[in-house]
Amino acid sequence: MRFIMSIIKNIIAIVAIIAIVLIALKYAPFLKDQDWNPISHDTPSIVQQDNTPELQGGKRYEVEKNDLLNNIPLGQTKNVFNLIDKKEFMSVTGFKRMGYNDQYLIGQRDEQFIIYKFGSDKMRVYATEIEMKEDLKQLGQDIPLKSSEAFE
Repeated sequence: MRFIMSIIKNIIAIVAIIAIVLIALKYAPFLKDQDWNPISHDTPSIVQQDNTPELQGGKRYEVEKNDLLNNIPLGQTKNVFNLIDKKEFMSVTGFKRMGYNDQYLIGQRDEQFIIYKFGSDKMRVYATEIEMKEDLKQLGQDIPLKSSEAFE
């Protein structure tokens, strides 16, 4: 009887450890955006085949270090962004146009278009607005770019 109870306790412990690891991979900010994490990738459920020349050589964007919200802990970027003045943020970052929702911040800086996922340490930089809009569509997001007058 003791042997059966110890087996049951061990199985419960293993299931609890697996559940903790899965929750950490899905929700921990420093783990969920890692390339090796198979659980929390924002990939669309429908894969579209695009034969455009820009896609055949690789990605349409460059990944750069997040320089939009310096000196802010990654887990707090959304909270801090909600508190700051959006028009002033646009002037500091050099954005001509900007848009955002609960997950993403997009903007146009000179001739570059940027997608930043709140809580990430990297951002995507595009050469054209069309490429940025296509990737936003694949991410399931519809965020319009607005000028600074819209944030007064």
